[in-house]
Amino acid sequence: MILALAACNTQIKPQATQADFDQSVQDYQADLGAVAAAAGQDLALQALMATPSGAPGLPTGALAANLMNLGAGPLSPSDALKLLGGIVPLADQNLERGKWDYDPAVPGWVQDSNYSGDDLVLTWPFDDDQSNAHTAALTFDWNYGAATVDVRESDGTTSEAPQDMQITLRVDGNAAGSLHGQFAWYDCSGTPIAEPTSVALSGSAGVNDRVAFTFNLSASDTRIQTSGSFSVTAGGDSSSLSWDVWVNGAMTRDASCFSQDFDASGGHVNFATSESVGGESQSFEFNTDFTLNFDAGGNPISAVLANGFVKVDGTVALTFSGTLDDANGNCVPGENVSLVFADGSLTLEQYLIAQGATPGCD
Repeated sequence: MILALAACNTQIKPQATQADFDQSVQDYQADLGAVAAAAGQDLALQALMATPSGAPGLPTGALAANLMNLGAGPLSPSDALKLLGGIVPLADQNLERGKWDYDPAVPGWVQDSNYSGDDLVLTWPFDDDQSNAHTAALTFDWNYGAATVDVRESDGTTSEAPQDMQITLRVDGNAAGSLHGQFAWYDCSGTPIAEPTSVALSGSAGVNDRVAFTFNLSASDTRIQTSGSFSVTAGGDSSSLSWDVWVNGAMTRDASCFSQDFDASGGHVNFATSESVGGESQSFEFNTDFTLNFDAGGNPISAVLANGFVKVDGTVALTFSGTLDDANGNCVPGENVSLVFADGSLTLEQYLIAQGATPGCD
């Protein structure tokens, strides 16, 4: 089977030399940094970065931290699912509501007793990078498209959770961003629990420049899949990233239906990224399927890679296949994965060492 897949891979002829590929990566990284830095100066992002700490209802201890942990990786599928379950405890057992204004003179958040709505509204003053004064406002509409639902947490407590919510950002009274989130929760014999079976997020922020993203998760007892996109536009320059990753396996749940482990067997990874800077465009795409191998104790020890390729500007720059492991024990993996360029081939281990990886385990 592996030989057959490798044979299929060789039918795709790489069009880039190793030197050309390395230069493309370096150029891309430099341009990407420039776009991200420029977008970070947008007034909407400055407003979000200036949000005072301790805001009522903001998920400083749950969702925000969990999303950062998701980005830090590497995480097992079951660990990622548990972190996403942290969407629920935004504020003890109930979602925060009311209007709160930040007063620098206190300093602190002061509740507006005249507000009678059922949203959470936060306002605060901030100065931009030119020392100009502004006012920002975030509105959390927890039941934007559907009523909230009570979900049971792993400790037995019950928390209010959104099913269809909307967050909007305004700067100086003008629309500056929004986020729409839809969630479905695992059904345990008729009772929803604080573990999502699907998450769909989409949003954007920007006054002059723009940051936009989507994030999708679907989780069953046999597959966990995530896909999404992230794009930045600053002036006439732009960059974007999209991904589609899934892992097949078997979920183990405890008596209260919460996930305990996910025994992965294999899956698929695809990342695509592009940018346009100074009138010049460039794109990359990474793709592979993988099947895991296990030792006698059930621990994954290697991954068989198939249908592997990297495209640059829509053209296959290299192909790869083989077994990803560290069979020689030098702590630089990849001696059994072959990378094929237009001007020859080498192992992934050789390539990593040429890029600065140092053999030897400390």
